[in-house]
Amino acid sequence: MDEVHYTEFENPKFDAKDETQMLGGPPCRCWELVQRYRKRVPLPQLQKSLRTHHASARQELVELINEILGVGMWERGRSVNRMTGSLQLERLKQLKRKYADFVSLSSRMQGVERALKPLRAPLEESAELTKGLHSKLGSLLQKAEEAHQGLVRIGARKDALRAYIENARLLEKVRSSGTGIDAARPRTWLSRPSPRNLQEAVARDLRRIRLSLQGAHAASPECQALLEEAMSFQEDFSQKLVEQLRPLLLCSKRSWDAAGEIPNTEFLAICQLSRALCHLGHAALVEQSFGEVFVRAKLEELSATCNAVAEEQKRKAMAMAEGSKMVSAGAVDLAIFFHSVQETFFTEASALLWFARRWSSGSSGDVEMPRVRLLAEALVLPCLQKVQEVWPNVFMPAFPDTFAANYRHFSSFLRQAEEVMEVSEAGELQRKLVDFQRKWKTQVYCSLRTKEAAQRLDTAAQKLTLDSAEPGGVYWLPVSGELIRTIDLVWKAWYLSCLYPKMARLSLELVAKYGKAISAFVETSAGGAWDAAQQGWSASSLPVRFARAAADVLQVIASFSVEGSPGLVAQLFLEPLESEKPRELEVAKVLLMEAARSLEPMLLLLKDGMVKQVVAMGTPFAAIRGIPAFYRMLNKPVPTKASPYVESSLRWEQAETKAGCQPKLPPERDRTNEQTLTR
Repeated sequence: MDEVHYTEFENPKFDAKDETQMLGGPPCRCWELVQRYRKRVPLPQLQKSLRTHHASARQELVELINEILGVGMWERGRSVNRMTGSLQLERLKQLKRKYADFVSLSSRMQGVERALKPLRAPLEESAELTKGLHSKLGSLLQKAEEAHQGLVRIGARKDALRAYIENARLLEKVRSSGTGIDAARPRTWLSRPSPRNLQEAVARDLRRIRLSLQGAHAASPECQALLEEAMSFQEDFSQKLVEQLRPLLLCSKRSWDAAGEIPNTEFLAICQLSRALCHLGHAALVEQSFGEVFVRAKLEELSATCNAVAEEQKRKAMAMAEGSKMVSAGAVDLAIFFHSVQETFFTEASALLWFARRWSSGSSGDVEMPRVRLLAEALVLPCLQKVQEVWPNVFMPAFPDTFAANYRHFSSFLRQAEEVMEVSEAGELQRKLVDFQRKWKTQVYCSLRTKEAAQRLDTAAQKLTLDSAEPGGVYWLPVSGELIRTIDLVWKAWYLSCLYPKMARLSLELVAKYGKAISAFVETSAGGAWDAAQQGWSASSLPVRFARAAADVLQVIASFSVEGSPGLVAQLFLEPLESEKPRELEVAKVLLMEAARSLEPMLLLLKDGMVKQVVAMGTPFAAIRGIPAFYRMLNKPVPTKASPYVESSLRWEQAETKAGCQPKLPPERDRTNEQTLTR
C-alpha cells in the first residue's frame, strides 16, 4: 500500500504536463496522482521514490536508444511503447528518420568524395599557381607604388623649385627696387608720389613670398633658405619703414599743433606706410609709433602733474596736523590724471582721435585705410601701464575712499574710450584688460566696507536702549536713520560697478540686522510694567517708543517699495540695472519685495507690545465703556461739552501729544496702516 504503482505512468492518456481533461476517458493529472499517494506516503518519501524511478527509466531509455541504433529498432519499440507510452514512441520514430537521413547523407558524401578525388590534384595545382601570381602581382604593385611616390616627390620637388625660382626672382626684384624714401628728408619724399606706392608694393611682394614659401613648400631646403633670407630682408625693410613713419608722424603732429589740421599729402603718406607695415604683419609697430609720437610725452607730463598735486595735498595735511587726512603714495587720487587724459585725447583737439576716426571706417575716399587699433593699443593700454608703473599701490584698498574713487575714475575713462572705439576694438580691449582689472583688490575692499557698515548699524542699534530720539531727520530711532544713511552710502560713495551683487547682498544683510535690532528691542522692553502713578505718556514710556519704532519700520518698508513711484532704497538698488540688465532688474525687484516683507513681523511684535501696555494701564479708559449706558438709562440729551469721564480719558491723549510721541508719518500710502497700528 505504501508503494507507488508505476504502471499508472504507462497509461497512454497520462501526461505529466497536461492539466486538462484527456479525450476519450477520465482525466489523469499528475497532481491527482500526487494527492492520492500523499495520503499514504510521506511527501519526502514519495518525492524520493519518483526521482529514483525517473533516473532508472531515463537510464533504461538511453540504453534502449543505443541498442535501437545498432539493431532491431521496431521490436524494441514495442517494449518502449509499453513502458513509456506513445509519446516516447513518436520521438523514437523521429530519431529513426533523422538517423536514416544521416546514414543516407554519409553514403552520398562518400560518393561525392570519390567523384571529387580526381579533381583535387588539378585544383591544388591551380591554387599554387594562383598564390605565385598573387605574390608576383604584389611585388609589381609595390614597385608601382614606389614609382608613384617617386613621381610625387619629383612633382613636389619640381613645384618647390618652380616656387623657389619665382620667389627668388621676386625677392631680387624687391631688393633691386630699393626703399625710395629718405627718412632724413620726409618733406622731399612727400613731393614725389611714386616712391610711396613703391613701399606698399614691396610690402605686398614680401607678404606674397612669405605666404608662398610657408605653405606647401615648407619642407624644401632651398625654399627654407630663401624664406629665411626673405624674412631677414623683411625685418630690415620693416625697420626702415618705421624709421620713415616716425618723422612723418612728427611732421603731422607739428602741423596739427600749428593749424589744427594735417595736410592731405602727409596723411596719405602715413596711410601708405602704415598699410605697408600691416601687410608685413607689423600693425603693432604702427600702433607703437603713434603712441610714442602722440601719447608718451603727454602721459609723462600728466603723471608728473598728478604726483605734484598729491605731494602738495600731503604737505598741506601735514602742515595742518590732520593725520587722518594725509595722502600717502598709496592713496594718490588719480582724478587729475584720468580727467586730463580724457580732456586731452577724447576731444576734437586730439590728433590721435582724428586718425582713429578716419581709419575706423576702413577707407577714406579713394584711399584704403589700414586696420589698426590706435585708441586701444596707442592710448588706453599705455595709459594703464603708466598707472601701474608710477602708482603701483593704488590697487590696494589701504584707503578705501580713495581706492573707490580711483576705480570709478578708471571705469569712467574706460567707458569713454569704448564709446569712441569700434565694437571689435572695444571687445579686443576688454580681453586684454582682464589681468589689469584683476589687480584691483575689490574683494578686500568689499570686506572692509561690509565690516564698516555692520559697525555703523551695531553702534546705532545700541542707542535703542536710550530714551532720546534721533535729533532731526525723518526717523524717530537712531538705528532707522543709520540704516537708510548706510544704504545710501553703500550705493553712492562705496559702490563699484563690478561689485553690484555684493553691494546688493550687503544692503539686504543690513535690513536683516535692522529687523533683529527692532526684535531685540521689543523683547527686552516687553517686560516693563505700566506705572499707574503716571498722568500721561512721556517720551520715554514704552507705548511712545513702540509707536515711534513702528513708524520707522513702516517708513523703511516704504523706502523698499517698487510699485508705482519706487522708494529711496529701491531707486538706489535698481538704478545701476535700468539701462543695461533688464533680466537682473526683475530679480532685484523680487529681492526688494522680500526684504520689505521680512520687516512685517516686526510690526506685529510692536503692535502686541503696545496693546499689552495699553491694557496694563487700563484704569483711565475703564469708565468709557459705561458712558453710552449712562445716557440711555437716564434718557438725557446729547452732551454739548466733555464729561468728566471724557476729560479723564483725553488727559492721556493730551499728555501723549505734549510728549511728542506722535510718530512722524511715512509716505501717504502707508499712513492708514500706521494710524491703525498706533491706535
